Amino acid sequence: MKEKELIAALSSLVQLDIDAAHAYDQAVKEIDDAIIRNRLLKFQKEHRHHIDGLSRQIEALGGQPPDHTQKFKGYVIKAFTAIQSVAGMKGALRANKATEEITNRYYGEVVSWEAPSEVKEMLRTYFSEEKIHLDYITSNLQALT
Repeated sequence: MKEKELIAALSSLVQLDIDAAHAYDQAVKEIDDAIIRNRLLKFQKEHRHHIDGLSRQIEALGGQPPDHTQKFKGYVIKAFTAIQSVAGMKGALRANKATEEITNRYYGEVVSWEAPSEVKEMLRTYFSEEKIHLDYITSNLQALT
C-alpha cells in the first residue's frame, strides 16, 4: 500500500474513533447500571487511545491527522445514539452496538492491508479491542431481552 493510501486509511480510522468516542458521551448518560457505565467509559477511553496512537502513526508517515472534531457522519451517529438513548439503557446499548459494528467492519478491512509492521501490530491490537467492545455490548443487550 502506498504511503498516501495508508495515511488516508488511518485518518478514516481516527475519524471513526473520534465519532465513536462522541457517541459514547451520549450513551453513558442513559446507563444507570454502574458496572456497564464504567465499562463503556473504559471503551470510550480506548477509542481515545486509538485516536492518539493512530494520529502518531499518521504524523510519522508525514501526514496530518484529523482534528478531534466530529464530521457529518459523527453527528449522524451521535443523533442516532441520542434518539436510541430515549429508550433508556437498552436503546443506548443498541446505538453503541451499531457504532461498534461500523468500527469493527472498517478495522477488519484495514488490518489486512499492507503496512509497516508497527502499524499492522497496532491495528491488530486495536481491532481486538474493538471486537471486545462489540461482544460486550451484544452480550448485555441479549441479557436485557
